[in-house]
Amino acid sequence: MKKLLVFLVVIAVLMSFACSKKEEVQPQKEAVAKEPAQKNEIYNVEIGTAVFRGPEDAPVTIINFSDFQCPFSKRSVDYMDSALKRYNGKIRYVFKHFPLSFHKMAKPASLAAIAAQNQGKFWEYYTKLYSDVKNVTEENLVAYAKELKLDMDKFNADRVSPETAAKVQADITQGSIFGVRGTPTLFINGERIVGANNAKMEEVIVRQIAAGEQLKAKGIKNPYAEIVKNGKKKFIPPKREAPAVSTDVYKVEIPAHAPVWGAEDALVTIVLFDDFECPFCSRLYATYEQLKKDYEGRIRIAFVNLPLGFHKKAKDAAYAGAAAQKQGKFWEVYSFLFTKQKEWNHAENFKEWLESHKAELPVDWDQFKKDMESKNIENLVAEDVKTATSLGLRGTPASFINGRFVSGALPIDSFKKVIDEELKKAEGKGLKGGELYREIIKEGKPSIAKSNGNKGEKEDPNKIYSIKLSGKEAVKGSKNPKITIIEFSDFQCPFCSKAFKTVEDVAGKYKNDVKIVYKNFPLSFHKEAKPAALFAHAVKNLYGDEKFFQLASLLYSRQNDWKINSEEKFAAYAKEIGADWEKVKAEAAKPETEAAVSEDIREAGTHNLRGVPAFFVNGRKVGGAKPAEFFESMIESMLKEQK
Repeated sequence: MKKLLVFLVVIAVLMSFACSKKEEVQPQKEAVAKEPAQKNEIYNVEIGTAVFRGPEDAPVTIINFSDFQCPFSKRSVDYMDSALKRYNGKIRYVFKHFPLSFHKMAKPASLAAIAAQNQGKFWEYYTKLYSDVKNVTEENLVAYAKELKLDMDKFNADRVSPETAAKVQADITQGSIFGVRGTPTLFINGERIVGANNAKMEEVIVRQIAAGEQLKAKGIKNPYAEIVKNGKKKFIPPKREAPAVSTDVYKVEIPAHAPVWGAEDALVTIVLFDDFECPFCSRLYATYEQLKKDYEGRIRIAFVNLPLGFHKKAKDAAYAGAAAQKQGKFWEVYSFLFTKQKEWNHAENFKEWLESHKAELPVDWDQFKKDMESKNIENLVAEDVKTATSLGLRGTPASFINGRFVSGALPIDSFKKVIDEELKKAEGKGLKGGELYREIIKEGKPSIAKSNGNKGEKEDPNKIYSIKLSGKEAVKGSKNPKITIIEFSDFQCPFCSKAFKTVEDVAGKYKNDVKIVYKNFPLSFHKEAKPAALFAHAVKNLYGDEKFFQLASLLYSRQNDWKINSEEKFAAYAKEIGADWEKVKAEAAKPETEAAVSEDIREAGTHNLRGVPAFFVNGRKVGGAKPAEFFESMIESMLKEQK
């Protein structure tokens, strides 16, 4: 948790400066880590045919890789407008397109801007786009062109032409070569600056103006070309040290049915908890294949299923693996599923996709299909999940090397370092294989305790928290509950969306015993999360709990729709659930509504919550988007305790 807190602080800093390129992330983490600080290295970024303002022989050339939907790009643009005026004639400002994939209208906006450029109106169009980055819509792309009196036939033809698309792609490719991962990323006379860090930009501009003026005084006509001529032609990320792996040993029992690869007398046993749909597990698959080659005869690998609840096809894939194991073909199907993960992940129906590829599977198909749908296989996978949850695992992949926990898809060198250490320790024990492994783990820790971020102390997993309820929260479920789940959540968080659905389903299964209490915890870097929280709370105040949860389901299921034009979408959602938008809008604007949401946020802070989703099940804290089986197991245990 201590590392997580540091990570989140870094994220908060980064998010305050830049829109980050959306990455696949491991469960319960929703951001991109800031790269290590760099020296003032110079990069030779070619201007090419890019549009620019200012004199070509200016002392300073600033190249801005930017996105028309990014609010942080707008900050850099506003700063550049000011700088061009203040340093009149001293700056050449070059614009490069770098539309981020999760800004759906950013690329269409870039294409439209180039179409406007073809008619000599780029900067006018650019100004209109950046005047309101929250309203970059198809309608406005056309409206701006009409306002600038562009030839609309030519404009519409140019923005869909292959030549225009090629120009945008060329900028994206060039940006990627020079390490652009988010916007804005600027190069000031070759010095790379990530994010709208105006203070840093000002410092570099002042320094580089002086350097450029000195070159001009020496008769050099193009200061930029001179300064960057020996600059780097691409960005090479700094090497990061492999994360240290704790020497703590956990008592990880291998399920009797688990498939095991490798020599029976191996000195090192690795237990892998995996999810076939998890992209990080797919990444780790290649690592494990290499480890098999490099340590053949010295390691054995046991596979345990941990299909996460928000991976919709993961459980069926786990059943497929378990069914293959019945025929002694697990590792062949394991490889098949991971090497084709992207293909079946995009298929509408996993089972249908699998059947369409049955000729590629080394199994008796009829028996395989029968086993895959059997209660026995379902029980085996459920047993795996219970093994994982009892260890306190929160996500995948998770590896235990002779009981030592390696979290995530770390570089292969991290795995090799631990394996080599364990091989060396095992050589003097006189034991091998299962006998050796049982000896190593016999005194191991029973589960992974989470750090509470306070001086390295461990958080007691059985600690009971007292969460203050204001009585203003939305509530759903049993009127006389044996189990109360208090949920802190953020309507814009994708992991909250998955967790909300999971807990709703679980509560429905135990409807006579479970009650859900919803508390808002909108994170600061989700710009639409608080307006959504106010909207939902207003609906609760006016129309009650049932309408609140109906709306919450809409907000979570349509997260990508209301990131832009949120108020317009909120109005439509209000109508959809039968609420009067004008009344809801007025209710959301009341100080009392703001106070209720703020009260939830303060309560989250009281208990040191730093991320969402977070749950308190009869006071026991559960962090992250756990699978349904986790909550069901917890509820079953608590219900038994009450008998």
